[in-house]
Amino acid sequence: MEKQEIKNLLIEYLTKTTEEIRKRASAGEGREILGEVINRPEDIEIGIDRVGEGILEKLLKKHKLNATVFSEPDGRDIENGDHPDFYGSIDPFDGSVLFLRGFEQNWYTVLSFFEKDGNPICCGIGDVLNEKFYISDGNENYSLDIKTGQKKKISPSNRKKLTEPIVLASYVMSSQYSTKFLDIFGGLLKNMHPKALLYPQGGSFIYALLASGLVNAYVMFDEPRSEIDPGYPIAKAAGCSIVSVDSDGNYKDYQFLPGKQHDKVDLLIAASSPELRDELINYYVKRYAEKYAFKV
Repeated sequence: MEKQEIKNLLIEYLTKTTEEIRKRASAGEGREILGEVINRPEDIEIGIDRVGEGILEKLLKKHKLNATVFSEPDGRDIENGDHPDFYGSIDPFDGSVLFLRGFEQNWYTVLSFFEKDGNPICCGIGDVLNEKFYISDGNENYSLDIKTGQKKKISPSNRKKLTEPIVLASYVMSSQYSTKFLDIFGGLLKNMHPKALLYPQGGSFIYALLASGLVNAYVMFDEPRSEIDPGYPIAKAAGCSIVSVDSDGNYKDYQFLPGKQHDKVDLLIAASSPELRDELINYYVKRYAEKYAFKV
């Protein structure tokens, strides 16, 4: 397995997919509804979702790389070769619901590759609208402006306390996720620093914002692995803490598990610093005990 070849494929994928999505969107294409997404009542698959999958399938053949890449729709994993040398995880178009409704906001394509033991090889997040890539190549994290060719090193924020003017992200645009989040963390929002922000978005692209310091923490209940696997390696490489948490506050580092993309994580916390992670976990444990502890 040639890692440089995989990294070359990643850049080629982001370039071709970004170009094709912009082309189809400009032509008014890609909004046809194709079906539901497994275990995701809030989501739906539309035509634009399949652009990246088709491009990746061709690129794996072109580069003669044997891989299995896990995708969000059921039964649509991309396989090249009978015995994969490595794995991948793809979110071909993150932002389908917004795209379907005509919003030109938060259109991303996200792809990561992993060793067979689950360790990341590289990760790329393409900001389609701003024509900008966020790359983790195993050596460094950087952003790449497609129009100018400017490459810039990126790093996470160093904020450590919830009382600071942080940017806290959670996908709250659907009641599928907002209900639990507000039930537990609603009180935290009311007492945030006046200059703090709640960024009401999430998904596989959010890890680019964590890795580049725009977002300080991301909190999600019942987060599908298909929304974590394609993007989290860039934040992990940046030194962010990405953990699954139980109701007692016990946590463990999130790990990629091949073929488990339809499973969900009860509580996912991704934070730019261990201190911020711990404060969020402590807040959760306290609120959980207050709301759900057995009372005589």
